[in-house]
Amino acid sequence: MQTEELNKSINEILNARYLVALTGAGVSTDSGIPDFRSKSEGLWYHFDAMEIFSLSRFLSNPVPFYEFARDFIFPMLERKPNVTHVALAKLEKKGPLKALITQNIDLLHEKAGSKNIYELHGNFLHSTCMKCGKIYTLEEVQEKMRKEKVPRCDNCGGVIKPNIVFFEENLPYKVLEDAYSEVEKCDLLLIVGTSLQVYPAAELPLAAKRNGAKLISVNRESTPLDKWIDYKLNMALTVFSSALLRKLQEE
Repeated sequence: MQTEELNKSINEILNARYLVALTGAGVSTDSGIPDFRSKSEGLWYHFDAMEIFSLSRFLSNPVPFYEFARDFIFPMLERKPNVTHVALAKLEKKGPLKALITQNIDLLHEKAGSKNIYELHGNFLHSTCMKCGKIYTLEEVQEKMRKEKVPRCDNCGGVIKPNIVFFEENLPYKVLEDAYSEVEKCDLLLIVGTSLQVYPAAELPLAAKRNGAKLISVNRESTPLDKWIDYKLNMALTVFSSALLRKLQEE
C-alpha cells in the first residue's frame, strides 16, 4: 500500500488554495452501480452502448433506451451515496473543495450534500419533449413508464428524452465552459474514478496542468494521462476516501 503517497496526497488536498474534483463512474461502483468500461463488470461489456445511448438510434427507435432505463437506470437512481461521495461533500463543506465536476448521471453527489456541481453529462431530474419542448420531472416520466414503453408528451405526443448527453450530442456549452473555468483557477485537481478516456472531459486535467495545478489521481487502472499526474494512487477508492474522511473528522 502507498501509505506515504496517500498521506502526502491528503496533506496536499487539505492545504490546497483552490481544490477542484473530477469524478467518473468508478466513484459510484461502491454504491452498487457498475462502471462502463471495465472488463467483465462494465455495462458496455454486456450491452451495446451505441444501440442504447446514441442519439440517432434514440430518434429512430427509443424503445431499447427506455427498456434499459427501466431495468438499470431507474433502479440506479435509488442507490445511496458511498464514502467517496460523503468525503467529497465534507471536503466542500470544510472549505478546500471549491467545485466538483462529474461525468456521472446518478445524482449521488447531490444526495451526499455536494453543492457546487458541474454535471458534464446532465442528469435525470428533468426530461424534455423533443417535439414541443415541454419539461417533465423524473417522477412524471417514471409514472408514464408504468403505462407505456416510451413516455410521450401530454401536449403533442412527442417522445420525451431525459436531459442527459447521448453519444453524438455535444456537452452543454455553459457547463463545459464553467468546468474549464474552474480547473484553470485550481492549484490542485483531484481525479477520482475516471479512466480519462472520454473527451472533452479528459482534457480538463491538461487544462489544469497548463495553468500550474498539481494533479492527484485515484484509480487502480492506468490512464492515458498518467505521465502528467503528480500523485498516482493505485488503490481502492474506499481506502483513499476513508483515510481522507478520517482526517477531515480530526480537524
